[in-house]
Amino acid sequence: MRHLLKHDNSARKRTVTKALTWETFSNLVCFGMAYVMFGNIGGCAVFTLICFLVKLVLFYYHERIWHQIPWGHEQ
Repeated sequence: MRHLLKHDNSARKRTVTKALTWETFSNLVCFGMAYVMFGNIGGCAVFTLICFLVKLVLFYYHERIWHQIPWGHEQ
């Protein structure tokens, strides 16, 4: 898939940092909601960790792919 993507001027570290900060925030919110609903802190922690890792990878590629789409960029 790498050969299909145009060059991205933003550093990979920037994309990873954006993904980490957003996913940390969103998963803390989800963890809190799950804990309020189910009350099992261990189960909520495992579920949140798995979701964090999966969504982090998906978000990274989502950001890189959207960078390739010219729609919405001002010239």
